[in-house]
Formats: sequence, C-alpha cells, structure tokens
Amino acid sequence: MDIDTDNQAQELEQWKKKYLDYLEESERSEKQWKDSDELLRKTISRLTLAADGLDDTLDKQLRDLRNAIRDHSSSSQLRVRIDEMSRTLVRLDQSGKQRDVTDESATPAPSGESGGFLKRIFGTSSSPASVSDSETPHDVGSTGSTETIRDILVQLLERLTLPDEFSGHVERIRAHILKMDEGGQWDSVLGEIADLVQAIRAQSLKEKQGIEDFLKQLGERLQEVDRQLAQSEAYYDDTRDAGERLDTQVQQEISGIGNSVRDATDLGQLKQVVRTHIDVILEHMAGHREAEQQRYDEAKREIVVMGERMADMESETETLRSRIDDERSQAKTDALTGIPNRLAWEERLEQEIARWKRFSTPLVLVMWDVDHFKQINDRFGHKAGDKVLRTLAHMLADNVRETDFVARYGGEEFVQLITGTSLEECLPVVEKLRAGIESTAFHFRDERVTITASCGLALFQDGDSADQCFERADKALYRAKDAGRNRCISD
Repeated sequence: MDIDTDNQAQELEQWKKKYLDYLEESERSEKQWKDSDELLRKTISRLTLAADGLDDTLDKQLRDLRNAIRDHSSSSQLRVRIDEMSRTLVRLDQSGKQRDVTDESATPAPSGESGGFLKRIFGTSSSPASVSDSETPHDVGSTGSTETIRDILVQLLERLTLPDEFSGHVERIRAHILKMDEGGQWDSVLGEIADLVQAIRAQSLKEKQGIEDFLKQLGERLQEVDRQLAQSEAYYDDTRDAGERLDTQVQQEISGIGNSVRDATDLGQLKQVVRTHIDVILEHMAGHREAEQQRYDEAKREIVVMGERMADMESETETLRSRIDDERSQAKTDALTGIPNRLAWEERLEQEIARWKRFSTPLVLVMWDVDHFKQINDRFGHKAGDKVLRTLAHMLADNVRETDFVARYGGEEFVQLITGTSLEECLPVVEKLRAGIESTAFHFRDERVTITASCGLALFQDGDSADQCFERADKALYRAKDAGRNRCISD
C-alpha cells in the first residue's frame, strides 16, 4: 500500500509539471497572437496618415481611429470607425464628382484634381510619395504612392505568422491589394484587414479558452487524484489502527486466560473460561479480517477509477500535445514556400548564437535576395513571382547541411546560417549555390523566367549581437546589388 502511495505521488508530480508546461505554452501562444494583432493595428494606423488634411470631418475620424488603435480598442469598435470613415469617403467622392461636372464647362480642373474625392486621394499624379511613421500628411495622389501603399500592405501580409486556416483570408486580401489601381477604394482593404484582426483575435481567444478549459479539467482531475491519494493514506492508517486494536484485544484475552489459569480451582470451570476467551479472540480476528477485506475492496475500486482517469488524462494530454505541436510547426513555417519563416529563424538564431558563444566555433550569416523581383512580378504577374520564391526556397533548403539553417525572412529575402565553417570556406559554398540558382529557370505561360540572386555574408565576431552581424551581412548584400547583382560578397 505504501509503494502504491509513492507511485501515485510521483504521478501527481508529473501531472503538475504537465499542467505548468501547458500553462506556459498558453502564454506563449497568447503573446504570438498579440504580436500579430499589434502589427496589423500599426499598419492600419500608418495608412490612415495618407489621407490627413483632405477634409475636416475625415481628419477627425482618422484621429479617432488612430486613438482607438493606440488604446487597443476591440476589433468590433475598430470596424465601426472604419465603416464611418468609409461612408465619409464615399460622400466626399460623390460631392467631388458633382463639383467637377459643374465646373468642367467653365474651367478645366487642374491635373491630379479631376474626378471625385477618392480620385484625388489615389489619383494619377506623377509626384512620388511615401508613408512614414511620423504623423505628417503626405500627398498620396500619385502612382508612386499607390505602389508604396500596395507594397507595404503586401509585405505586411507576407511577414504575418498565421496558421494555415487564415491563409485563404490572407490570400484574398493580397489578391485584392494587387488588383487595386490608383482610383481604387483603399478603405475596403482596411476593412478587410480589420476583419482579419478580428478573426485573429477570435481565434486567439478560442485557442486560449480551449487550453484554459483543458487546464481547468486537468486541475480538477489532479485534485481528484490528490483526494484519492489522501484516501489511500487513510486506508493505510485505518489498517494500522485496526492491527493495533486487534493486538490489544488479543493481548487482553491472553492475559485473561493467564489470570483464569492462576485463579482457577476447578478444571471444568477453567476449560469453560479458556474456551470463552478463545471464542472472543476468534471473533475479534474475524471482524478484523472482514474490515480489512472491505478496505481492500474499496481501495481496489479507487485504484481502478484512478487508473481510468489517469488514462483519460493521458489521452487528452497527448491530443493537446499533438495539436500544439502541429500549431507550433505551422506557426514556424512560411505558408508560401513551405520552409521555416522569420519566427523560426529568430528562434534558431538565438540557439546558434548561444552555441557560438559557448564553443567559439565559426558562425556565418548569409542574406539572399532575388534579383529584379519586382520586374518579374510586373512582367509575369504575382503568380510567377510566387513560383520564383518557392523555387529559390527549395533550392536553398535542399542544399544546406543538417547542421545549417535557412528561412524566408520576408518578401524576396532569405536568410541562412552556416555553422562550424569559416567565412573563406563559406564563399565557394554559396557561390556554387548562386550558380545553381542562375542555371535554374521555368516557363510561365509559354515564357521563360530566369532567376538570379545576390547574397551577402558576415562572420559573427567577438562581442557581436545578432543585429550587428545582420547589418553587416545586409550591407554586403547591397554591395553585391550595386556591383551588378547575381553575385556573393562577404563583409
């Protein structure tokens, strides 16, 4: 009984550890969702700057929207403010068109101001503009500005780390963005992004609630196991007490027999007294055996119930562990290329830097970038661009050692870690890979699409942080670009 109690106590400690592990996993998952939510909110806030200064009512709505984002208002509240802004944009667009019709016969409208209000925001002026972090309004009525906003939004979507279930939603937004022209209603894109924020938050809450429910059930079952352990200890104590009582009773009867023998004057009377004491002893022993059997049967039933519940907990834990492993794998995998994404990169980079500091073995960081990627997109379309990214990703992934690592950093950029190899030894390796990329081509709609890539290399040096080495590799990459592309240059 004592051995069973020790085993159950050990199992209880194991379940408590699993409880804490899943609680920590829940907190990590919640942080990941918060990061995605914050990135989307920041992007919406930046895009609202593009229309500042165009109308007093709209300016107030934009300020309210930015304040709501800073205050971390709910997605439903953001949606209401975006809808209000959309209605204002439509009203201003219609009034602008009416004024244009009225003024057209008298005075031609200046270039860049023809059409409605939305046309003036996303018109065809040739002056470039960009979206920055500052809250200074910019002229967004240019093709360059439209392309800048489009690129920002596409890069945002590519940098998001989301489960596969959101890939369709993201792809629809991405397709919508790429089809938008200078006169498009960009507020509808903001609405779709707000919907995505809401969907992400809802999924986050659902996942969190699911884990919390499981942890609650696990806690309740652990309390039940604890109660059963306490009951087992109580059985043990009852058995010990019953044994002591039986021993006392037997000793009393034996003592009574001794006294009877000492005081007896008649043999027949002595026999009767001894027989009476023996009957009492037998009665006590029978009662003890019956009580012990009842305790044994009850303990056995409790052990069977506990075993069944432990088996259920193990099954549920395995299911949850499998689901979390799948979600963790999805969260670290780039949806487009199938190779590790930026989240996986940052985790692996941290591990390799720790190993480099401990063992002082060489560690090289390589940055890859597809040459003329925008031209490929413009000429062949984004489907061809996606195929280029997948092709390059597979080539990089298929040509790294098990000890090395490659990931898609974002957009057309890829990053690579080469361990245990000096910078001089890495150069011919990446040069061979670059040549292999150059010789790779595919046909898209009966046209040949060639691929080249440039890369920059940097060796981790004493005192380096990840950012410092990354910056040197990035500078080497841009030197390769400036030198004509399709080449590899080391720091």
